[in-house]
Amino acid sequence: MVGASLAVGTALPVTAAVAADRAPTQRAAATAEEPSGTPVLHPTPGTYLDGTVTVTAQPVLAGDPVRELAVDGRPLAGATATPATSRLLFDVGSNSIEKRYGSYVLVNGTRLDLDRDMVSERVALDVPNDLLVQGENAVRFVVGAVPTSCGSNYDDFDLTEVSLELLGEVADGSGNRFTYQFGDGSCGTNTSRVLTADLTFTVAQDPAATTGLAAELDTTTLENGAHTLTATTASGQTATSGVTVNNSAPGAPALIPADGELLNGARTVLATPPAGGDTPTGIEVDGAPLTTTATLGAGSSQFVFTVGSNSIEARYTNHLLVNGQRIDLVDRDYVSETVRVDVPNAYLAAGRNTVRFVTGTYPTACGDNRDDFAISGIGLVPSHGTATPVDVASSYSLGDGDCGSSATKPREAVLTFDVVPAADAPAPGLRAELDTVALADGEHVLSSSTAAGATARRTVTTDNTGPAVASSTPAAGAELATATSLAVELTDASGVLEGPAVTLDGEVVEAGALVGPGLEPGAHVLVVTATDVLGNASTHEIAFTSLGVPDVPTDLAPATGTTGVEGSVELGARVSAPGGGDVTATFARADVRAPVVAAQGETAAVPTDVLHVEGESPADVDALVPGDGATLDAAPAADVAFQRFEIPAEGDVAGQTVRWDGVIDPQRLATLHVWDGAAWEPLVSARGAVEGPTSLTATLSARHATQGTVHVLVTGTDPFADDIDDGVGTEEPTSFADRDAYDFSMVHFTDTQYLSEGAVEQETAEERAVWAKTYTDLVQWVVDNADERGIEYVAHTGDIVENYTRTPADDAMAAQVRGEYEFSSSAQRLLDDAGIPNGVLAGNHDNLTGADNGPGALYNAYYGPDRYEALSAGWQDASYGGPWREGDNQNHYDLFTAGGLDFVAVYLSYGVTDEEAAWADGVLEQFADRNAILLAHDYLAPSTNPDGRGAPFSTPDGRLLYSKVVEPNPNVFLVLSGHEHGVGINVKRDVGTPGNGVVELLADYQFYEVTAEEAGLTEIGGYAPDQGLRLGSSYLRLLQFDVDRSELVVDTYSPWLENFGATEYDDRKRYNGLEDDFTVPVDLTTRTTTLVTDAVALYAPAEEIGSVAVPSGEVARVTWDGLDAGALHAWVVTATSAGGGTAVSPVTTFTTAPVQDGLVVSTTARSQCMAGAAYVAVRATNADTVPVDVTLSTPYGERTVTAVQPGASAYQAFAVRSTQVAAGSAHVAASGAGRAFASDVAFDALACG
Repeated sequence: MVGASLAVGTALPVTAAVAADRAPTQRAAATAEEPSGTPVLHPTPGTYLDGTVTVTAQPVLAGDPVRELAVDGRPLAGATATPATSRLLFDVGSNSIEKRYGSYVLVNGTRLDLDRDMVSERVALDVPNDLLVQGENAVRFVVGAVPTSCGSNYDDFDLTEVSLELLGEVADGSGNRFTYQFGDGSCGTNTSRVLTADLTFTVAQDPAATTGLAAELDTTTLENGAHTLTATTASGQTATSGVTVNNSAPGAPALIPADGELLNGARTVLATPPAGGDTPTGIEVDGAPLTTTATLGAGSSQFVFTVGSNSIEARYTNHLLVNGQRIDLVDRDYVSETVRVDVPNAYLAAGRNTVRFVTGTYPTACGDNRDDFAISGIGLVPSHGTATPVDVASSYSLGDGDCGSSATKPREAVLTFDVVPAADAPAPGLRAELDTVALADGEHVLSSSTAAGATARRTVTTDNTGPAVASSTPAAGAELATATSLAVELTDASGVLEGPAVTLDGEVVEAGALVGPGLEPGAHVLVVTATDVLGNASTHEIAFTSLGVPDVPTDLAPATGTTGVEGSVELGARVSAPGGGDVTATFARADVRAPVVAAQGETAAVPTDVLHVEGESPADVDALVPGDGATLDAAPAADVAFQRFEIPAEGDVAGQTVRWDGVIDPQRLATLHVWDGAAWEPLVSARGAVEGPTSLTATLSARHATQGTVHVLVTGTDPFADDIDDGVGTEEPTSFADRDAYDFSMVHFTDTQYLSEGAVEQETAEERAVWAKTYTDLVQWVVDNADERGIEYVAHTGDIVENYTRTPADDAMAAQVRGEYEFSSSAQRLLDDAGIPNGVLAGNHDNLTGADNGPGALYNAYYGPDRYEALSAGWQDASYGGPWREGDNQNHYDLFTAGGLDFVAVYLSYGVTDEEAAWADGVLEQFADRNAILLAHDYLAPSTNPDGRGAPFSTPDGRLLYSKVVEPNPNVFLVLSGHEHGVGINVKRDVGTPGNGVVELLADYQFYEVTAEEAGLTEIGGYAPDQGLRLGSSYLRLLQFDVDRSELVVDTYSPWLENFGATEYDDRKRYNGLEDDFTVPVDLTTRTTTLVTDAVALYAPAEEIGSVAVPSGEVARVTWDGLDAGALHAWVVTATSAGGGTAVSPVTTFTTAPVQDGLVVSTTARSQCMAGAAYVAVRATNADTVPVDVTLSTPYGERTVTAVQPGASAYQAFAVRSTQVAAGSAHVAASGAGRAFASDVAFDALACG
């Protein structure tokens, strides 16, 4: 059974083995994982075997070949060595490799076909090691072609990051390019792509040295039943596979479905006699006979047809239904040929037969499109006998036109044939229709016999119901007295595909949500829905009863930290319960135990299974007592900040509470862990509060005490998560961030080519002026608002002009291109004249799609190094770093300082080469101490999510830049790009190195459309008022940096439209507004985690103080008498509803005033063991306001500590000089400012070792 858990939030789909002709087959059986290093053994566990099967084992470790195959401990004879398998890996972009083109790879001259469609994935192509050699290996990619009306058209696709991985080795492919662009455009229109590419990989090991084994196993020599296959390597690593042998009696029919298949709905059962065998007498399920019809028996016939020039394409999955049995036409494309399809005789019968020829579908931009083709010359050719067509036409034209444009073309052809078997035809078989719905889910036995008694049996599993609920919290029938977290686990034979989805009393509830608070007393229902892999849906109701779980008590008084309480104190708490009525509040004292040992430090990762954290330093425990006003401060940490505490405990700690109070940076995560004897168990977490302290409270179990000590670890981590709640989305964006809320800003805009084009090519000066104004308004706004908005830098990520993707065809087009460059240059010069540091790169429209390079590139005539070297002299706190090559500014870098931080901005134009990426990597390494921004034209593709999150890489440059530039350089914290039309937002953590965060932003509005009426072009340009014009790139992004919080506030604004947020202008209506107005974390060098502990203590419930019942929502009050003066006191309150539901408050502490002329000193004494010896540890904490002298006295020694400051402690562990200590007491005396304190503090007996 395969399950899914709501608490985990993932479903585990399992593909069932349902192909009728698959052998051997595998049933859904869970098996233990083999240990690492064991070979890969086939057949796999749970497989049914019959006849002769091939047993194989592949090695997984270099130098550890498979030496033996065995069944039930007996070696298999005749095992032969087989080559190990390596993998050729490569990333395919969104422009897919299509199987129909027939592209392939040559590995040292041997062809490996790319035999499936591959799109937006990392492909792992198996390469047998006998194709490889030690040393240099040649790999050639070859692009396939298909005939079209314009001639042979080659497939177009991009590959990146090609690698060859062997066992224990990644072959050296450092001489290969990172990106390869294959194809020819549309029938040769793109000459920059290639049709072949040669790569070289150097292999250090001998690929032939590590081999597997293969052997043929004749299962008829084994008894039917369970057997164990094993494979053993030279080092002794052994893999095992439990299989089941099920051979039919000689002469028995072949029975389909096969052993182990998973069935649902209506299934056909076929019993076919072997060659020369007898006709089966029937088919049974679990011994009950099924209604049968005769088939043509063994062998196969042929279905014949001729297809015209409009081919049948394999990718559409066209298929035949022969008397309901499906045959897919997916082995290849069929074009202008006669096709013969093998049809098993078991699918056919004497008499009337129906063949449905069904057109398949393929997903396209317009939806599922059916294949279009014409067939003729249709016939059925039986292996023994004749087939006469019945009303079969001479030809059929099938399909749907272009995505359903043809309503008249049939989607399928229904063809009828009358079959007459020949006199010498083999013995007929049988066919039965099995309605598996009529059977109970689970295992069933199909059987078929001959008259002579030769019987075949197959064990199958039926599954016609959706997933079942394996467990739930709350459970069915439960009475819910306290709040509990929702959890639902499912199980299903075929695996859970979707779910569980849960509602509580009709409202959606998520995994982990608290159930109980707010629920009225009485009956409630959880409804769980789910779907399994076979499509079976299920709905389950889980009824439970709420006893009326109260809210956690609030308005606790006196509040934690209150001091100077005199005499008796009135405790108060507001208690509420759903359903109203009286609520009983029970107040109880809590014993307080503070840490006796503390340590702190910084570590690369959250500790898991080591009690003492590597690199920790001892810390003072004096500041950890609740209410003392002192704190223990950890140093700011770039990785994980932690503080570790040891708190003495007595007896069973189950039900006791640990509470931590402190401060952690907003948006960081504080987690309280407790040692369970073997590992740190995280019990509770919370994000840092924007203002004020953060508290963590956890209830302990018995396992959380180790030798009388509770070990507590508090970690501060940086989740670097895109979940900052800044109120965005609650209203329409109408302004930038408050200027006082951030330190500086920068501007990003991109892909302004349509604005430049319109400013030059439109027919009238008036219309050209409108297009020009959209661009100049943008840059002029930057100039006018630079001081007010704190704009320190401006970046344009390319496509400055529109018409320079290919060499101009004539002088007029050349003039147009130069005109666009001249206009954009003049617009950008507004920034130059204002002295605002800025940079520009070349997009594919600016550099002949990456082909116009070097000092002579047209881009450099307008945006060359000379321009920026001259400007740099006038920039403040910024400088032009220089071009990547002399005279070529398409790749360059700038340096600037803002908000007290140093930055480097690295620009890479479209069509990045490995050499250019290496240059950028060198710059970033040179300035590793600066916060780095990567500016690229091509990096992300638009997100398909409404909020703009989750954008994939664009091709050809995206993955190359990420792998070669971003990942290796931890100072890169931000990537800005354009090129693809839309928005993308990625917040990534652990980029390259653990803890390193990168934000990636795409903001390209060039296709966004403004109506002619809003643009003012109805009169000037003669456009219809509602005609959309591509003026969206009048939008800019203002990136506003809060250095202290390491956060980035992004606003999107068009000065020309005077409008925030471009969502409404997206011609595809993809987004919801959250993509243009958001706040994200940024990993600046200032981004650290600071952890400050005010108090940490263990609280043990003690005697009841008092109990009172009040109406729900009222404050309950009791009086606590007999308080010791000058001491810390702790208490809790439990609210109990009329129905019996309970909720417990956090622990609250306060300090009483000392007696007149007395001091406030808190004391502890405990027996403890260290290295097998007994000690008595005594602590006195000065909770007063003046320094005091303290004397600690025990039967085993005495210590005096002078001038103990307020909040500090005097401490001593006195050696008993024995392995045991008897119960006794210590005496603590203190004096200061003319006042005194004295107290006897008891300690328990203890035996050590």
